Amino acid sequence: MFSFGLVVSCSVYALALSLASGSLKVVAIKQITEDARMRSEQQLAFVREMSVLTQVRHENLVQLYGVCLDSPPLRIVTEFCGGGAAFELLHGSPHIDLVYSQQIKMCRDVARAMCYLHTFNPMIIHRDLKSLNLLLDKPVRGPTDLPLIKVCDFGVAKFQEQAGSWGQMTNQAGTKHWMAPEMWAGSTYDEKVDVFSYAMVIYEIICREVPFEDEEPTDVGKYTVAGLRPDMDAVPPDCPVELIKIMKACWAQDPSERPSFPKVLEGIEALRI
Repeated sequence: MFSFGLVVSCSVYALALSLASGSLKVVAIKQITEDARMRSEQQLAFVREMSVLTQVRHENLVQLYGVCLDSPPLRIVTEFCGGGAAFELLHGSPHIDLVYSQQIKMCRDVARAMCYLHTFNPMIIHRDLKSLNLLLDKPVRGPTDLPLIKVCDFGVAKFQEQAGSWGQMTNQAGTKHWMAPEMWAGSTYDEKVDVFSYAMVIYEIICREVPFEDEEPTDVGKYTVAGLRPDMDAVPPDCPVELIKIMKACWAQDPSERPSFPKVLEGIEALRI
């Protein structure tokens, strides 16, 4: 049992909670805004996140500890990831040098999490996979630190309704720079949108650039639907060839040509540096 003794008016914060044993555990608390204009959308995201986190458990997924429902605002209590978002490690300042063994480990952690979700019964699609939703268990400060990635934020996640059917889907549910072309085109798509977003995450990890970084967000969909992809000139010349092949396979224009996550994971697991 946890005992609570503090409420802070912000979206996400850390807090040390007392355990029944008398020890302390630092947790993260995600708080739902009280802004009436956002209430309906935020509450739907809360329900979606709870529907996923209460059922799943994996080393590479953020673990749920509890939910505060007794009084507003709604709060989700999860494990605390002290390294922050992978986005900051990859794109923030100061620049931290990474070696390929670290980058491949990051790709592997994400693939393991997504393989778990896509083989869960019923299947779960994340729909907003990006480096901002990848948390580092501990800080990575240099090439000797081993990263541990945990996928988070299931506010737009969706369970498969029945085998082979996703029902009505929300179009443009993800984030523009990581979004699959079929999500721009309409509301008919499947789990392969996560595979496309994973390709963009690989690009971020190996190139240290946001996909389509120099383009206006409103133009990214136009380029993606036209079959254009991020600038390959940004890929380091010594990048493992097999990792580039996996990335390109995952961002195939036709969703049916993208590999499943079990296949992706098989390829990532085979990489050795």
